[in-house]
Amino acid sequence: MSADQKSAFLAGEGDAWFERNAAHLAGNPADVCLQAIARLPLAPKRILEIGASNGHRLALLKERYGAAVSGVEPSAKAVADGKARFPGVDLQVGAADSLPFADGAFDLVIFGFCLYLVDPRHHFRAIAEADRVLASPGALAIFDFIEPIPYYNRYAHLDGLRSHKTEWSRFFLASPSYRLVQRVADLKGEAPLARNNLSGVDILLKDVETAYPQNPFA
Repeated sequence: MSADQKSAFLAGEGDAWFERNAAHLAGNPADVCLQAIARLPLAPKRILEIGASNGHRLALLKERYGAAVSGVEPSAKAVADGKARFPGVDLQVGAADSLPFADGAFDLVIFGFCLYLVDPRHHFRAIAEADRVLASPGALAIFDFIEPIPYYNRYAHLDGLRSHKTEWSRFFLASPSYRLVQRVADLKGEAPLARNNLSGVDILLKDVETAYPQNPFA
C-alpha cells in the first residue's frame, strides 16, 4: 500500500467522485442514514457529518431538528455546490483525520459513507477525531460497509487506491464509553447476506460518565 488516499482525494479524486454522483445528491428523505437516525428518540442540536459531500443529508437534518449543522468533505466542488444549494449548512474542505472543531462541539456525529476510503494509516486518527468532537452524552451514526472480516478491493476509479471494508463500529466499541443501540441494513435490493456489498448504519451512544461504574468489590 503506497498511495496516500487522503492526498489523492484532496487533490482531485474527491471532485471526481462528486461529479460522478452529483445527480443523486439533491437530498432524499428515504436515505437509510436519515431513517436510522429518525428511529431513535434523538434531539440533536449540533450535528457534524464527516464525508458530507454537498451537505444534502445535513440540510434535511437541519430542517427536521432545527439543528446547527456542519460538514467536512474532501471535494472542493462538492463544498461549493453545497454552499450554493444549501446556504444553511456550514461546509468545509477537509478530511476525517483532522477536524477543525472544538472538543465536544457536537451531540450527533455522522460518518457519511466515507470510512471505507480513509487510508488505514489514518484510521485511528479519524476515530480519535470523531470521538474528540462528539459530546458526552452524544450519538454517533456510522453509515458504511459492515463486514465482519476485514478485506479490501481495488478502488475502481484510480489506480493505487483501495476500498477497505470492516465493521467500523468495533473501533468505538473497544471503549465502554460507547454502546451499539441500532443497526439498519442498507440492502439496496441485495440478498441479506450478499458479500462485498453489505452496508448499513450503526448508531452508537456515547456516555463517558457511566462507562466505568464504581468497583462493587472494593
